[in-house]
Amino acid sequence: MKFPFHGIAVLGLLVAAIPTAATAQADDYVAPADELAEARAIMEVMFPATNREDAILEMATAMGQQAAAGMMNGPIFEEPGIKAIVEKHLSEMPQALRPLFAKHLPQIFEATAVAYTREFSLEELRDIAAFAQTPSGQRYFVSLQKLLGDPAVAAANQAMFNDIGPIQREQSAKVSQEVQEYLIANPDVIERLRKAGVGQTK
Repeated sequence: MKFPFHGIAVLGLLVAAIPTAATAQADDYVAPADELAEARAIMEVMFPATNREDAILEMATAMGQQAAAGMMNGPIFEEPGIKAIVEKHLSEMPQALRPLFAKHLPQIFEATAVAYTREFSLEELRDIAAFAQTPSGQRYFVSLQKLLGDPAVAAANQAMFNDIGPIQREQSAKVSQEVQEYLIANPDVIERLRKAGVGQTK
């Protein structure tokens, strides 16, 4: 019998709070030093280095919880034991990802700063860093989505996503094992799920 552990799919959303993601491309761009300094200042204001990791994890956790609330539905999640197992592993996922975030966040934020230098002039970067309410600042906010496709950011994010795979497989295997053990210990649950059509294929 196969079970649709939709809750595990929120893993992808746990990293969605990181600035950007896109397909990596070859890139030989070198950011001007003065522009890069201003861009780094912007990133520091937006996500202070002293609590950057915690802030990203907090955002990711909130997104994961919201996604789980909408995704964990259907007969299988009406079983309290199964729902508790999945919720336990989802709650542990942010801390499981913490070492990965610690490894990749510096490169991702630096890549995002490089992307800002590619998009904005030095004058604009100075305006934005000072949070001046200017046309340059308006353009900054309007242009955020465009930065999603920047090659430097894409390459940094792609490296992180490549490392997520093993963690996802490990966590999924743990959930599957615990659910199988729960079902073996509770054969009445298997019968209820069978009657509800869970795990049946056409």
